[in-house]
Amino acid sequence: QAGTSPAVGGSTTPAAHQSAPEEHCVHILAGHTGQVLCLVAVGDILFTGSQDGGIMIWDLNNLQYIGTLPGHKGFVKCLAASYAKKYLCSGSQDRTIRVWSLESFSTAKTLYGHTGGVNTILLLENQDVLVSGSEDKSVRVWDLATFEPLACMEQAHLGGIFALTSFGSPLHVVSGARDRSLKVWDCSTWTVTKTLHPPHYDGVTSIAVAGKHGKFYSASRDRSIKEWDVNSLSNSMHSLHMHGDWVTALAMSASEDVLFSGSRDSTVKVWDGELQCQDVLQGHRGPVSALATVGNRLFSASHDRTVRVWRIDQYG
Repeated sequence: QAGTSPAVGGSTTPAAHQSAPEEHCVHILAGHTGQVLCLVAVGDILFTGSQDGGIMIWDLNNLQYIGTLPGHKGFVKCLAASYAKKYLCSGSQDRTIRVWSLESFSTAKTLYGHTGGVNTILLLENQDVLVSGSEDKSVRVWDLATFEPLACMEQAHLGGIFALTSFGSPLHVVSGARDRSLKVWDCSTWTVTKTLHPPHYDGVTSIAVAGKHGKFYSASRDRSIKEWDVNSLSNSMHSLHMHGDWVTALAMSASEDVLFSGSRDSTVKVWDGELQCQDVLQGHRGPVSALATVGNRLFSASHDRTVRVWRIDQYG
Protein backbone atom coordinates (compact mmCIF):
# COMPACT_ATOMS: atom_id res chain seq x y z
CA GLN A 1 0.00 0.00 0.00
CA ALA A 2 3.05 2.28 0.15
CA GLY A 3 2.97 5.41 -1.92
CA THR A 4 -0.71 6.16 -1.59
CA SER A 5 -1.24 9.89 -1.51
CA PRO A 6 -4.13 12.01 -0.25
CA ALA A 7 -7.21 11.73 -2.40
CA VAL A 8 -10.58 13.36 -2.04
CA GLY A 9 -13.02 10.74 -0.73
CA GLY A 10 -16.74 10.63 -1.36
CA SER A 11 -18.81 13.06 -3.35
CA THR A 12 -19.14 15.69 -0.64
CA THR A 13 -16.83 18.65 -0.92
CA PRO A 14 -15.27 19.19 2.53
CA ALA A 15 -15.91 22.61 3.94
CA ALA A 16 -15.24 24.72 7.00
CA HIS A 17 -18.33 26.77 7.84
CA GLN A 18 -17.67 29.94 9.81
CA SER A 19 -19.76 31.68 12.42
CA ALA A 20 -22.06 28.92 13.58
CA PRO A 21 -24.84 30.47 15.66
CA GLU A 22 -24.05 28.41 18.76
CA GLU A 23 -22.04 30.30 21.34
CA HIS A 24 -18.29 29.57 21.29
CA CYS A 25 -18.51 27.38 18.15
CA VAL A 26 -16.23 29.09 15.65
CA HIS A 27 -16.14 26.53 12.83
CA ILE A 28 -17.75 23.34 11.61
CA LEU A 29 -15.61 20.91 9.62
CA ALA A 30 -17.81 18.94 7.21
CA GLY A 31 -16.95 16.43 4.53
CA HIS A 32 -17.04 12.93 5.98
CA THR A 33 -19.84 10.80 4.54
CA GLY A 34 -20.17 8.76 7.72
CA GLN A 35 -20.09 9.34 11.46
CA VAL A 36 -16.85 10.96 12.66
CA LEU A 37 -15.46 8.57 15.28
CA CYS A 38 -12.00 9.88 16.22
CA LEU A 39 -9.56 12.74 15.80
CA VAL A 40 -6.00 13.70 16.69
CA ALA A 41 -3.94 16.87 16.25
CA VAL A 42 -0.21 16.88 15.57
CA GLY A 43 1.82 19.95 14.69
CA ASP A 44 -0.34 22.12 12.45
CA ILE A 45 -2.54 19.27 11.26
CA LEU A 46 -5.80 17.72 12.46
CA PHE A 47 -6.70 14.19 11.38
CA THR A 48 -10.28 12.92 11.61
CA GLY A 49 -11.36 9.30 11.20
CA SER A 50 -14.80 8.14 10.17
CA GLN A 51 -17.29 5.37 9.61
CA ASP A 52 -16.71 6.05 5.90
CA GLY A 53 -13.24 4.43 6.18
CA GLY A 54 -11.35 7.62 5.37
CA ILE A 55 -8.96 9.76 7.39
CA MET A 56 -9.38 13.43 6.52
CA ILE A 57 -6.51 15.90 6.89
CA TRP A 58 -7.16 19.51 7.95
CA ASP A 59 -4.85 22.51 8.30
CA LEU A 60 -5.12 23.79 11.88
CA ASN A 61 -4.05 27.30 10.87
CA ASN A 62 -6.91 28.01 8.47
CA LEU A 63 -9.13 24.93 9.11
CA GLN A 64 -9.03 24.08 5.41
CA TYR A 65 -9.25 20.54 4.05
CA ILE A 66 -5.96 19.12 2.75
CA GLY A 67 -6.79 15.60 1.63
CA THR A 68 -7.93 12.12 2.61
CA LEU A 69 -5.91 9.04 3.50
CA PRO A 70 -7.65 6.01 1.98
CA GLY A 71 -6.89 2.39 2.78
CA HIS A 72 -8.93 1.04 5.66
CA LYS A 73 -11.71 -1.36 4.73
CA GLY A 74 -13.83 -0.58 7.78
CA PHE A 75 -14.68 2.22 10.21
CA VAL A 76 -11.64 4.21 11.40
CA LYS A 77 -12.16 3.99 15.17
CA CYS A 78 -9.00 5.50 16.67
CA LEU A 79 -6.02 7.70 15.83
CA ALA A 80 -2.70 8.55 17.49
CA ALA A 81 0.22 10.64 16.25
CA SER A 82 3.78 11.54 17.16
CA TYR A 83 5.28 14.82 15.96
CA ALA A 84 8.77 13.77 17.09
CA LYS A 85 8.61 10.42 15.31
CA LYS A 86 6.71 11.82 12.31
CA TYR A 87 4.04 9.17 12.14
CA LEU A 88 0.30 8.76 12.41
CA CYS A 89 -1.33 5.50 13.51
CA SER A 90 -4.91 4.49 12.79
CA GLY A 91 -6.97 1.58 14.10
CA SER A 92 -9.99 0.20 12.30
CA GLN A 93 -12.97 -2.08 12.45
CA ASP A 94 -11.12 -4.03 9.72
CA ARG A 95 -8.88 -5.40 12.54
CA THR A 96 -5.74 -3.66 11.28
CA ILE A 97 -3.55 -0.80 12.44
CA ARG A 98 -1.95 1.38 9.81
CA VAL A 99 1.19 3.41 10.40
CA TRP A 100 1.47 6.45 8.15
CA SER A 101 4.38 8.79 7.47
CA LEU A 102 3.50 12.37 8.40
CA GLU A 103 5.98 13.59 5.79
CA SER A 104 4.69 11.71 2.75
CA PHE A 105 1.14 10.85 3.95
CA SER A 106 1.77 7.30 2.75
CA THR A 107 1.34 3.98 4.54
CA ALA A 108 4.62 2.84 6.07
CA LYS A 109 3.21 -0.41 7.42
CA THR A 110 0.02 -2.30 8.22
CA LEU A 111 0.00 -4.22 11.51
CA TYR A 112 -1.98 -7.46 11.67
CA GLY A 113 -2.80 -9.55 14.72
CA HIS A 114 -6.05 -8.44 16.29
CA THR A 115 -9.01 -10.73 15.60
CA GLY A 116 -11.59 -8.01 16.30
CA GLY A 117 -11.96 -4.34 15.47
CA VAL A 118 -9.29 -2.02 16.90
CA ASN A 119 -11.08 0.40 19.24
CA THR A 120 -8.23 2.36 20.83
CA ILE A 121 -4.51 3.00 20.30
CA LEU A 122 -1.87 4.75 22.37
CA LEU A 123 1.65 5.92 21.51
CA LEU A 124 4.00 5.76 24.50
CA GLU A 125 5.79 9.08 24.95
CA ASN A 126 9.39 9.24 23.69
CA GLN A 127 9.29 5.60 22.64
CA ASP A 128 8.74 3.73 19.39
CA VAL A 129 5.97 1.77 21.08
CA LEU A 130 2.28 1.54 20.18
CA VAL A 131 -0.33 -0.06 22.45
CA SER A 132 -3.65 -1.19 20.95
CA GLY A 133 -6.93 -2.37 22.44
CA SER A 134 -9.49 -4.38 20.54
CA GLU A 135 -12.97 -5.79 20.46
CA ASP A 136 -11.19 -9.18 20.76
CA LYS A 137 -10.54 -8.33 24.47
CA SER A 138 -6.76 -8.18 23.96
CA VAL A 139 -4.18 -5.47 24.47
CA ARG A 140 -1.24 -5.68 22.06
CA VAL A 141 2.10 -3.87 22.18
CA TRP A 142 4.05 -3.08 19.00
CA ASP A 143 7.62 -1.93 18.28
CA LEU A 144 7.29 0.80 15.66
CA ALA A 145 11.01 0.75 14.88
CA THR A 146 10.72 -2.81 13.56
CA PHE A 147 6.90 -3.11 13.24
CA GLU A 148 7.13 -6.32 15.28
CA PRO A 149 4.85 -7.31 18.18
CA LEU A 150 6.40 -6.88 21.63
CA ALA A 151 3.63 -8.34 23.80
CA CYS A 152 0.06 -9.58 23.63
CA MET A 153 -2.27 -9.82 26.60
CA GLU A 154 -4.96 -12.05 25.08
CA GLN A 155 -7.65 -11.79 27.77
CA ALA A 156 -6.75 -8.35 29.08
CA HIS A 157 -10.41 -7.77 30.00
CA LEU A 158 -13.66 -9.72 29.89
CA GLY A 159 -14.99 -7.46 27.14
CA GLY A 160 -13.76 -5.30 24.28
CA ILE A 161 -11.14 -2.67 25.16
CA PHE A 162 -12.44 0.89 24.65
CA ALA A 163 -9.80 3.19 26.18
CA LEU A 164 -6.04 3.39 26.82
CA THR A 165 -3.84 6.09 28.31
CA SER A 166 -0.48 6.35 30.07
CA PHE A 167 0.69 8.12 33.21
CA GLY A 168 3.44 8.28 35.81
CA SER A 169 7.13 7.59 36.10
CA PRO A 170 7.94 4.76 35.73
CA LEU A 171 5.36 4.65 32.97
CA HIS A 172 2.10 2.77 33.44
CA VAL A 173 -0.82 2.24 31.08
CA VAL A 174 -4.44 2.17 32.20
CA SER A 175 -7.05 0.34 30.12
CA GLY A 176 -10.83 0.61 30.24
CA ALA A 177 -13.27 -1.87 28.75
CA ARG A 178 -16.79 -3.01 28.06
CA ASP A 179 -16.58 -5.17 31.23
CA ARG A 180 -16.83 -1.95 33.34
CA SER A 181 -13.29 -2.29 34.72
CA LEU A 182 -10.09 -0.25 34.66
CA LYS A 183 -6.72 -2.02 34.85
CA VAL A 184 -3.25 -0.56 35.42
CA TRP A 185 -0.33 -2.17 33.56
CA ASP A 186 3.41 -2.01 34.28
CA CYS A 187 5.01 -1.09 30.94
CA SER A 188 8.24 -2.95 31.71
CA THR A 189 6.57 -6.33 32.23
CA TRP A 190 3.08 -5.79 30.75
CA THR A 191 1.48 -7.30 33.83
CA VAL A 192 -1.51 -5.89 35.71
CA THR A 193 -0.43 -4.09 38.88
CA LYS A 194 -3.94 -3.15 39.94
CA THR A 195 -7.58 -3.44 38.97
CA LEU A 196 -9.25 -0.22 40.07
CA HIS A 197 -12.11 -0.39 42.53
CA PRO A 198 -14.98 0.24 42.58
CA PRO A 199 -15.67 -0.36 38.88
CA HIS A 200 -18.13 1.61 36.78
CA TYR A 201 -21.67 0.28 36.34
CA ASP A 202 -21.25 0.01 32.55
CA GLY A 203 -18.49 0.04 29.93
CA VAL A 204 -15.55 2.46 30.32
CA THR A 205 -15.34 4.61 27.20
CA SER A 206 -12.56 7.16 27.74
CA ILE A 207 -9.71 8.09 30.10
CA ALA A 208 -7.99 11.48 30.50
CA VAL A 209 -4.93 12.29 32.61
CA ALA A 210 -4.28 15.48 34.58
CA GLY A 211 -0.70 14.66 35.54
CA LYS A 212 -0.05 18.09 37.03
CA HIS A 213 -2.77 17.42 39.58
CA GLY A 214 -1.83 13.77 40.11
CA LYS A 215 -5.12 12.38 38.88
CA PHE A 216 -6.93 10.89 35.95
CA TYR A 217 -10.58 10.62 34.96
CA SER A 218 -12.61 7.76 33.53
CA ALA A 219 -15.88 8.11 31.63
CA SER A 220 -18.51 5.43 31.25
CA ARG A 221 -21.71 4.38 29.57
CA ASP A 222 -23.18 4.56 33.10
CA ARG A 223 -23.31 8.37 32.53
CA SER A 224 -20.71 9.03 35.23
CA ILE A 225 -17.15 10.34 35.46
CA LYS A 226 -14.78 9.00 38.11
CA GLU A 227 -11.67 10.76 39.37
CA TRP A 228 -8.70 8.61 40.42
CA ASP A 229 -5.54 9.46 42.36
CA VAL A 230 -2.45 8.59 40.29
CA ASN A 231 -0.34 7.59 43.30
CA SER A 232 -2.80 5.65 45.45
CA LEU A 233 -4.92 4.51 42.47
CA SER A 234 -7.94 5.10 44.66
CA ASN A 235 -11.25 6.60 43.56
CA SER A 236 -11.15 10.17 44.88
CA MET A 237 -14.40 11.42 43.36
CA HIS A 238 -17.39 9.89 41.58
CA SER A 239 -20.00 12.07 39.94
CA LEU A 240 -23.18 10.38 38.76
CA HIS A 241 -25.45 11.45 35.91
CA MET A 242 -22.94 13.84 34.35
CA HIS A 243 -24.89 13.58 31.09
CA GLY A 244 -28.30 12.42 29.95
CA ASP A 245 -26.77 9.42 28.18
CA TRP A 246 -23.44 7.57 27.83
CA VAL A 247 -20.34 9.69 28.48
CA THR A 248 -18.28 8.82 25.41
CA ALA A 249 -15.23 11.10 25.36
CA LEU A 250 -12.93 13.09 27.65
CA ALA A 251 -10.23 15.70 27.04
CA MET A 252 -8.17 17.99 29.28
CA SER A 253 -7.39 21.64 28.62
CA ALA A 254 -3.72 22.48 28.05
CA SER A 255 -3.54 23.80 31.63
CA GLU A 256 -5.09 20.54 32.90
CA ASP A 257 -7.42 22.68 35.03
CA VAL A 258 -10.51 22.07 32.88
CA LEU A 259 -12.08 18.76 31.82
CA PHE A 260 -14.32 18.41 28.77
CA SER A 261 -16.74 15.52 28.30
CA GLY A 262 -18.73 14.43 25.27
CA SER A 263 -21.86 12.32 25.33
CA ARG A 264 -24.35 10.33 23.33
CA ASP A 265 -26.78 13.08 24.40
CA SER A 266 -25.08 15.27 21.70
CA THR A 267 -23.59 17.77 24.18
CA VAL A 268 -20.11 18.68 25.35
CA LYS A 269 -19.82 19.71 28.99
CA VAL A 270 -17.13 21.79 30.68
CA TRP A 271 -16.01 20.83 34.21
CA ASP A 272 -13.69 22.42 36.76
CA GLY A 273 -11.29 20.48 39.01
CA GLU A 274 -14.10 19.70 41.44
CA LEU A 275 -16.24 18.25 38.63
CA GLN A 276 -18.63 21.18 38.83
CA CYS A 277 -20.24 21.95 35.47
CA GLN A 278 -19.14 25.32 34.06
CA ASP A 279 -20.88 25.22 30.69
CA VAL A 280 -22.75 23.06 28.19
CA LEU A 281 -21.71 23.31 24.53
CA GLN A 282 -24.66 22.53 22.29
CA GLY A 283 -24.92 22.28 18.53
CA HIS A 284 -24.13 18.72 17.49
CA ARG A 285 -27.08 16.86 16.02
CA GLY A 286 -25.85 13.42 16.98
CA PRO A 287 -23.76 11.67 19.65
CA VAL A 288 -20.32 13.14 20.39
CA SER A 289 -17.72 10.45 19.77
CA ALA A 290 -14.33 12.09 20.42
CA LEU A 291 -12.70 15.25 21.79
CA ALA A 292 -9.28 16.89 21.44
CA THR A 293 -7.88 20.19 22.69
CA VAL A 294 -5.29 22.25 20.82
CA GLY A 295 -4.26 25.43 22.61
CA ASN A 296 -7.38 27.54 23.11
CA ARG A 297 -9.58 25.38 20.88
CA LEU A 298 -11.60 22.24 21.47
CA PHE A 299 -12.45 19.88 18.61
CA SER A 300 -15.49 17.62 18.95
CA ALA A 301 -16.29 14.77 16.56
CA SER A 302 -19.84 13.56 16.15
CA HIS A 303 -22.10 10.99 14.55
CA ASP A 304 -23.67 13.97 12.73
CA ARG A 305 -20.66 13.67 10.34
CA THR A 306 -19.08 16.94 11.48
CA VAL A 307 -16.30 18.20 13.72
CA ARG A 308 -17.07 21.36 15.65
CA VAL A 309 -14.38 23.80 16.72
CA TRP A 310 -14.98 25.67 20.00
CA ARG A 311 -13.18 28.57 21.65
CA ILE A 312 -12.24 27.51 25.19
CA ASP A 313 -9.82 30.19 26.44
CA GLN A 314 -12.59 31.66 28.61
CA TYR A 315 -12.54 28.55 30.82
CA GLY A 316 -8.90 28.93 31.92
